[in-house]
Amino acid sequence: TYCNRGVAYLRKGDNDRAVADCTEAIRLDPTLARAYADRGFAYLNKGDNDRAVADCTEAIRLDPTLAVTYCNRGVAYLRKGDNDRAIADCTEAIRLDPTLALAYVNRGAAYGHKGENDRAIADYTEAIRLDPTLALAYADRGGAYLGKGENDTAIADCTEAIKHHP
Repeated sequence: TYCNRGVAYLRKGDNDRAVADCTEAIRLDPTLARAYADRGFAYLNKGDNDRAVADCTEAIRLDPTLAVTYCNRGVAYLRKGDNDRAIADCTEAIRLDPTLALAYVNRGAAYGHKGENDRAIADYTEAIRLDPTLALAYADRGGAYLGKGENDTAIADCTEAIKHHP
């Protein structure tokens, strides 16, 4: 029940209450992987990447099948500048759930930060194939094309991103 209410708070953008509810769920059942995963996501939303990594790591230890939790930990690593760990986590998320479009976007971002624009573009393209309305994938792919000097393609992708999320 605390986890469910925590997720509802997450959806409302109230990360502090989500953390509190997930913390209570963990106090009641320290083996509840979902509580660590949800609290890790709340910490990620708050910009507390170290706590996000710690909670996602514990959730994964308790349940190594949580694809989205690998993806979330990958984002935390990405924000910390650890692109290789971000790539590894997003790759594992994709292995567990090949339909998780955000894992491709996040791995693409890590490749982009490493200057590997072609690999980033491939991941963004796959994310778009999986979810043609995912504005972030178009915007980030546009940035990767911009990095390659392909301005017309960058403009087309950014225009598409704006269309989906003005």
